[in-house]
Amino acid sequence: MALIEASIVLSPWGVKENETIEVDAPHDMYFDVVVTPGFSDAHAHPQVIDVGSDANRKWNHSYEWLHGRRLRIDEASLRMDLELSSNLAKATLLKSLFDGVTMIALTGNFEANFKAVRELGLTPRVNLTPTVMDKRGWSTPEKVFVDYMTNISQWDGYYRVGFFVHSLRMANRSHIVSSFKISKKLGLALALHLSEGVDEVEELVNIVGDARDIVAIHCIEKPEKCRRYGLKIVHCPLSNLYLFGKTIRGLEYFDALGSDWPLVTGTLREAYLAATRIHGKSLTLLEKASLGGYRVFDMPWDGDFIAFTGKVDDVLSGKVRPDYVFVKGKPVIVEREHKGLTLRDIERFAREQIRIAFEKYGK
Repeated sequence: MALIEASIVLSPWGVKENETIEVDAPHDMYFDVVVTPGFSDAHAHPQVIDVGSDANRKWNHSYEWLHGRRLRIDEASLRMDLELSSNLAKATLLKSLFDGVTMIALTGNFEANFKAVRELGLTPRVNLTPTVMDKRGWSTPEKVFVDYMTNISQWDGYYRVGFFVHSLRMANRSHIVSSFKISKKLGLALALHLSEGVDEVEELVNIVGDARDIVAIHCIEKPEKCRRYGLKIVHCPLSNLYLFGKTIRGLEYFDALGSDWPLVTGTLREAYLAATRIHGKSLTLLEKASLGGYRVFDMPWDGDFIAFTGKVDDVLSGKVRPDYVFVKGKPVIVEREHKGLTLRDIERFAREQIRIAFEKYGK
């Protein structure tokens, strides 16, 4: 064991000076600034590498975009390619680590995402939220239940499982109800895209009865109503602005941040940079970007932190990447390297996997 000395620690309990932290490392270290926990990405689609060719168009709502976009890739075929989908998840996990993400919620292909976290070993804490949707290749509530029970020995707080119902109009009512009932019975998180340009809160309540603690992604349409019904709200400013030209404007209307498309618009750090431009830099925003995702998905965060050499103001503004990243007290990024790999290496790997995907499944 070793000790970290930090000139300043930014935590949910405020700002502390000259703190020491015990870690599982070979030697003592000193840092100017430590943030605990690290960034938490509360919504990430690792297999999304194309969002449509209508880059200059602003859509009215998500369903218009889903039905009107012109994709350059066969998403279904890509998603069912286990090896390639797993490599995209690995690229997402590793890029996120370098940007200081210590917890991430991965949607999409359960098998591919689970394969990625098992093979990498050192990753952020991961909440695996398989997508439930009425389309070829997606999960059903029953399949999520089977995946959860089959791998139950794995869910120790480092990895967890939840449900991600894509949206009210892309999953049938029985799937929504089943996902809600199973998640409640097992104490698992239930998330979905909601009110992404269309007011849907009452419709959700009519289906499930009590929407409290459901994780609502986006809620850009009447976020105050989402709040009134007790939903946990994840704000994805980058994708909201990209698709609709608008996003949540009040800090009080969301609990956590999500990258949404980490291999398209960037990891949670990029979402945090966008959030600072919208909401201004503050300890409140930093807490939502760090502890927020842990709270939303009820994940433990002991021993999770990111350490910087530099000024507090640069950390609050998101301008600098961490020098070290710790998960459960173990260093997973050391002097901006992961097992000898740099961020440039990971970005090269990500570009190569995306190139292969377009070669195999491009339209």
